[in-house]
Amino acid sequence: MNSRPSKLDPTTPPKRKRRRWLRWTLRIIAILVVILLIAAELFARHYLGLGDPPLWIEHPEIEYMAMPSRTYHRYGNIVTYNAYSMRNDEFSRHKEDPRELRVMCLGDSVINGGSHVDQADLLTARLKTRLVKALERPATVGNISAGSWGPGNLLAYVKTFGLFDADILVLVLSSHDHTDHPTFEPVVGVERRMPDRTPLFALSEVTHRFLPIYFGWAKDEEDDIEERSDAEKVRKTLASLREIIYTAHETGATVIVLQHPKYEEVLGEELPGHRVLSNVARSMGIEPIQAATAFRDALEEDALIRKGLQEGESTMPYRDRIHPNQVGHRILADLLFDEIMKVVAKVP
Repeated sequence: MNSRPSKLDPTTPPKRKRRRWLRWTLRIIAILVVILLIAAELFARHYLGLGDPPLWIEHPEIEYMAMPSRTYHRYGNIVTYNAYSMRNDEFSRHKEDPRELRVMCLGDSVINGGSHVDQADLLTARLKTRLVKALERPATVGNISAGSWGPGNLLAYVKTFGLFDADILVLVLSSHDHTDHPTFEPVVGVERRMPDRTPLFALSEVTHRFLPIYFGWAKDEEDDIEERSDAEKVRKTLASLREIIYTAHETGATVIVLQHPKYEEVLGEELPGHRVLSNVARSMGIEPIQAATAFRDALEEDALIRKGLQEGESTMPYRDRIHPNQVGHRILADLLFDEIMKVVAKVP
């Protein structure tokens, strides 16, 4: 006798309906999850500017440098590195026009701008535009920089690639640079700020890089710039700085030193590295440009604007306690433009 339940059994249809309802519910949930993930990925990529971080490579002498010949779209900004890992568009290694003025700017994250400053807003890009217009002849302004580079890294770069026929060499230094010597500790592909490959998803950056910082599980290495007293590191760093200046003088280039202030220096605090670097520059016949006054003026003007006592857009020059934003880059470009024009005026 067949023991299978009859199709007329009133208990069978509800069970099947429940299973069918459960299957459809799970399918709908899965579809909604996929849609939400796609929407979150698109939001992170196109509105937050994630998923396309600048990539880095190790170098046996320089320590590390930006991956050459790459352009990125990050935080709504364009970030370009040329074939020599400069934060520049491509240009030839040597002058192609004898009338061309070549200015090479050397520094760290201060002049590099990182992903927070668009290519067109960099002090070097602004400087090039102003020089071409003022001189009515070709001008190239190189941006030789990377986050946390010190004089030791810069000297190694100069020894590796040369000075690109520079007429003027600009060193942009901050107080912490007096003790910033390469350690060659692994950072590329190790620190979150220096990836060596593009993430598969923009959301992976949120979970791997930003959430740990937001919740305090990890520090933001980009802003971890401190002065640590170490006599041997200071000696090596200052020796590298002197050698850069000496090398530039050997090629006939004029050297300009610009000292960029930290926020606390603008407020009046004197950091030991500032005086040390000033003394090195002066010992080699260079009077450094001090940017503190211009940054202080910008901060005071911004305070008036915020209080409604003066009209205009914000003139805050910093995005944190050391790195200049677009306004800060414009201030630095203005200071350097005036000094470069003085140098050009002396050349027959």
